Amino acid sequence: MRRLLLPAFAALTVAGAAALSTTASTASSAQGTRTTQTVRDAAASSTHRYGTHPRQTLDAHWKQSGSGPRPALVLIHGGYWYHQTDWSSSAERFAAEGFQVFAIRYRLNFEAGWPAQRDDVADAVAWIRSHAADFDVDPDRVLLLGSSAGGQLATDAATHGANGLRLKGVVALSPVASPYRAYNDGNSATDTKKRKLRDNAVILARCHPDSKDTSTTLHPSCWETWRSMVSKNWVDPADAPMYLIHSDDDFVPPTHSTDLEATAESRGVPSGRIQTHVVTGSAHGGSLLSEPGVFDRVVVWLKGKV
Repeated sequence: MRRLLLPAFAALTVAGAAALSTTASTASSAQGTRTTQTVRDAAASSTHRYGTHPRQTLDAHWKQSGSGPRPALVLIHGGYWYHQTDWSSSAERFAAEGFQVFAIRYRLNFEAGWPAQRDDVADAVAWIRSHAADFDVDPDRVLLLGSSAGGQLATDAATHGANGLRLKGVVALSPVASPYRAYNDGNSATDTKKRKLRDNAVILARCHPDSKDTSTTLHPSCWETWRSMVSKNWVDPADAPMYLIHSDDDFVPPTHSTDLEATAESRGVPSGRIQTHVVTGSAHGGSLLSEPGVFDRVVVWLKGKV
């Protein structure tokens, strides 16, 4: 049994966590043919709380519609479940495409173990629906887009409870759809990013994966916690459609998504409901939106679901 205790992390305050957070998103560099000012003019922005924890906030980027409520697009940042990253520029780009955009924050792995992050996504979506009239949102047209660790939260939202969040579609950029795969990849890799991903998956689960560790002394079974974090374990024909994107040299390899897609189809999910797209290069997460044509394909796919 290899339980993980976190005395060092317990001493961290939210203020200290902010110092650890990165505020530069690689997605922000992709502006397409629009100028930064044009994009910023497209939507007003404001910050709101969807829970009592200081991390449970979201930034709304929205514009009053003259033609009826618009679909909501919820953005879930990455950062190894450990860093908070800034998606404001990408939020503005998507808002300029006609979405009411909500960039959410969630409790990080040193603040709360799994499944707190799953709960935060669900609570944020529920808050957006309950305030739909305030932001000119159609509560029946909610979409998710997650990046890297946030991509894991997005694919989890699509599959957990047979799309219990009633999502119209989910886009995931470099999703860590199987933290267990990431753990094993990190064990055999010298790449620092893969090893960092492994280590933070352990912090998220509060233990190292061990199929014999079913004790509930510290928290629900360690093995069941790891199983719970893997999206393919919960696929169902009712799951939300997913569009999953990686680069072929991504440190979160495309096998995370191709395995999810294959498992889903073997369990009755219609072929094509989950699509995996691989681009050349090593772009990861939000930076994939800077690759030629990717942002436009994502927008077309999202609009096709609402």
